[in-house]
Amino acid sequence: MKVMLAAAALVFLSTADSWAQPPRARELCGVIQAIDLQTHTLTIQPPKRDQPFAAICKHDTKFIRNRKFTEAAAIKGGLRGFVYYRSPLFGKPFVTKVVWNNTPTDHER
Repeated sequence: MKVMLAAAALVFLSTADSWAQPPRARELCGVIQAIDLQTHTLTIQPPKRDQPFAAICKHDTKFIRNRKFTEAAAIKGGLRGFVYYRSPLFGKPFVTKVVWNNTPTDHER
């Protein structure tokens, strides 16, 4: 009996490291079309896709503009940005982070 418990404990302890790492978020670059604050959805049009990509914004989604944290209301349609998202087995994809930079470049000044 003790040998079986020790063997089971050894099996569970040896696989714990591989289960502890969450899957990495996917990155999508494109033009942010819209963010709907009522339905918590963000729509982005990647250059290599025919259809826009829509994902859910959760309460812990991070919004970063010009390397500083900001609110979701700061996103305007037509901005180019990066969306980091995850796709669960069941349900819609959800956004973990949105990054964009809307400062003028040197040739626009």
